[in-house]
This record gives sequence, C-alpha cells and structure tokens, in this order.
Amino acid sequence: MRGKDRIRDEVRAVVFDYGGVLMRTVNPAPRRELEQRLGLPPGGVDKAVFESPHWDEVQRGHLSSAEFWADVGQRLGLSAGELRDFQRAFWAGDQLDEGLVALVRDLRDQGYHTALLSNAPADLRQHLGSLGIVDAFDTIIISGCEGLMKPDPAIFGLTLERVGVRAEQVIFVDDSRVNVAAAQRFGLQAIHFRGPAPLRKRLRDLGVSIQDPSPAPLSDVRAVIFDWGGVMEASLDDAYIVEWEQRLALGAGMLPKVLWGEAWRRLEIGAITSDDFRRYVADRIGFPDVETAARFIEEFYTGGWFLPQMAHVVRVLRGRCKVALLTNAFPEQDDWIREQFEFDVHTEFDVYVNSACVGLRKPDPAIFYLTLERLDVAPHQAILVDDSLRNVDAARELGIHTVQFVDPTTSLAELEALLGFRVHMDEKE
Repeated sequence: MRGKDRIRDEVRAVVFDYGGVLMRTVNPAPRRELEQRLGLPPGGVDKAVFESPHWDEVQRGHLSSAEFWADVGQRLGLSAGELRDFQRAFWAGDQLDEGLVALVRDLRDQGYHTALLSNAPADLRQHLGSLGIVDAFDTIIISGCEGLMKPDPAIFGLTLERVGVRAEQVIFVDDSRVNVAAAQRFGLQAIHFRGPAPLRKRLRDLGVSIQDPSPAPLSDVRAVIFDWGGVMEASLDDAYIVEWEQRLALGAGMLPKVLWGEAWRRLEIGAITSDDFRRYVADRIGFPDVETAARFIEEFYTGGWFLPQMAHVVRVLRGRCKVALLTNAFPEQDDWIREQFEFDVHTEFDVYVNSACVGLRKPDPAIFYLTLERLDVAPHQAILVDDSLRNVDAARELGIHTVQFVDPTTSLAELEALLGFRVHMDEKE
C-alpha cells in the first residue's frame, strides 16, 4: 500500500484532464506560421482542427486519427507530404508540464488514486506511452476508446466505476468550464484549471497534502515585470460577474464574452477605439446609447480591486532592480489608473508597455521582447509576475523566469524565494 492510512476520507482520488492541463500549447508561433503559409486568418489553424465537423467523431472513436487528418488535409488542399508537415507544425508548440506530472506522481505515492480522463482520439494512449507518463496514473480513460465524451454524465459514471470511489471522494481537474460544471452536477469536487499555482492552492484548500516547489534564489535578476489586471489589481470574481449578469438580465456567461471577447482583443491591440468598443457593448447588451454603455463600464470596473501591497512591492523593488508594467489593456489605461487609484504608472515603473499602444498583446513573444529591450535586460535576467497561464507559459518558453500570481501571500512568497530578499508588506505597514 502507498500510504493509504494518511488519506483524508473526503478525498480518495484525483482525476486530471490531459490537453490544456498536463499538455499545453506554450508556443503559438508554429501555428501562426502555418496560418501565414496557408493564407488563413488568425486562429484559422485551430479552427480547421478543433472546429472540424469530424473532431467530435474522432474523439468518440467513430473515426481513426488517420481518417480525421486526411479530411483536414483535403479541406485545406494539402498533399500527403504537406499534411505530414502540417501535423508536425500543429503540435510543435505543445509541451508537457513536467512539474504537474511530478505532482501527479507525488499524489499517487501518497496513496491517492490518480486518473486521467481525456476527450481525445484513441491513439492518445500510445502517445502517453511515448511520453513515459502512463505509470503516473492508476486509471486512464480516453473518450476515443470509450465512445463517450465529457461533459456527458455517462463518462463521469464510468470514471467512478473504474476508480472505485464515490463522487464526493473525487477531485476532478479540467480547463473547460463546461466540463467542470458537468462534473460538479454529477457530485465530483471539480476544479477549473487556471495553472499549476492556483491548482496547488485549491488542492490544499480541499485537504490534499502536497509539496510546494522550493525555487532557489536567482543570482542575476535585473528586472521584474508585472501584469496589471489580476496582479496589481485583483481579478473580478465569478460571483461579481454573475451578479451583474442578473442585474442586466443576461444569460449565463454572456457578459465575459461581451467584455473580453473578440472586440476586447481588437481594442487591446489598438485595432478599434474605446468609443468603438463602447458602441459594441451597447449593441450587444442592449443599452440605448454609447453613453449608457460607458456609465456601465465605469461602474462595473469601479471598486476596491487595487492591491496596495503590490504597489508597496513595486516601490521596494525599484531600489533593487528595474520594474515594468506589461499589460493587455485599452489605450487610456494609464489615465484611468491615475484617476481611480491615484497611482501613476509612468512614475512608479521604469517601463510601461500597454498592448493597445504598441499593437501587440500577450502572449505574443514580440511584446515580451519589446519589454525586455526597453528594460535593457536579457530574458534570464527578468521575472514575470502574471496571473494568466498562457502568458506565463509563453514567457517561460522565452527563458524569462515566471511567477503565476494567485494572491499576494502565496505569490509574493514565491517571488521572494526567487529574489532572495523580502518584498512583502506586513499588515501593520
């Protein structure tokens, strides 16, 4: 037995998704290059694969992977050789999270039943073997082998049957909100995966004993780069968003799509103006005019979200190294921050890079390189503090040290470990 006497009764098994959790696209460049080569719009390569009319069929095992990819090649007009090159490039930016696999192994060594539950073609099992991670799991369930897919309740029932525990004794980890909600309805304790750091904190909250990484101090840090939303300013929680959706009589999940969907992404690179964005919000939500939309946006974002302890950290660091603010934002963000919080980003930071002002947005490597250039540091001489897993993954791929921000207590302890000195503000301060 592997330490089963140490397991709390509440949790007997931890079930992980694969794509988007253990295996993630950390470098989008190969897919962007494919789009340029094939004359596809941004996101066109992902759409050709994941929005294929046959994607669900191959994930249910109704088609083989060879048949699926042959269809993709036919729709894109690729020869057999071009299709092989396409497939290699499509997956070239994907990377296994070795730290997360180590966490899975640690859980299994403690006696937790570990399982993999993935919507994927049947040949994923062979791929797991080539990665050398099959032994990390007691149970592996792949939709293409079962003819069932998440969020179908039947696949959760099958998982419980094979794991051999009750639903309330299982923690399920998935990057899809739809799958998480379905698992919760089935009675599982489900976690929406946003990254390894938030996952570790949530597992501890649920009573799971885990070891946190202990990073060694870095000897050559010359700069720390901060994100704004989710770091300097706390993220809006789900309850707050739901409250606003109810006030506006909107369907569940509609407000995030309006505020942070395609129009927002265009605003973030300066492709549209703030007035264009307000007009879009007015049209989508049903406000009578742009002025009403502007008042809503102002009220929605006005609140006690600013984190003064993070401002303290920036000021402490300013005397030890360079500090930068790298933010995906709207063009007037600096003025808005000054008005809302009496915090001048141009005074407080050595470098301020706003996506809307430079026409680039994270996780595009170009905006990280631009920031490093303005700081006059090499990638290995900088630490990025960002709450977005995509941004953290992309920066780490470039050689930048990273801290995925969870909360000030958790994340500043990690930052201090990397820096080798204290930056945290005591409550009495």
